[in-house]
Amino acid sequence: MEAAQKLPGVPRLSSAQEEALDLHALVCEELAFTMELQPGDLQLLNNHVVYHSRTAYEDDDGPDRDRLLLRLWLAPPNSRALPPGFEVLWGTTAPGAPRGGIAQPAPA
Repeated sequence: MEAAQKLPGVPRLSSAQEEALDLHALVCEELAFTMELQPGDLQLLNNHVVYHSRTAYEDDDGPDRDRLLLRLWLAPPNSRALPPGFEVLWGTTAPGAPRGGIAQPAPA
């Protein structure tokens, strides 16, 4: 949001909104859990449950040493319902509903 403030035509944040964003950043720093992944590590996150970010990253200089980051959409049948208001993004907020990704038929 702060970067968008530099773009023409974007409504300006009020001082109250800027204070709220500052408080949000402070609380996130206080409650942060940091992970350092090692080669071969796998991290799975639920975007509807965990507020997360990634820090800056520079690839190693050696050949074939670049980071590989893949996105995997899982839709387990026991997934939780989403809060009201998420219908605009996902259509249904019912538990177990597939969301995102590319639908694949169940194995025979």
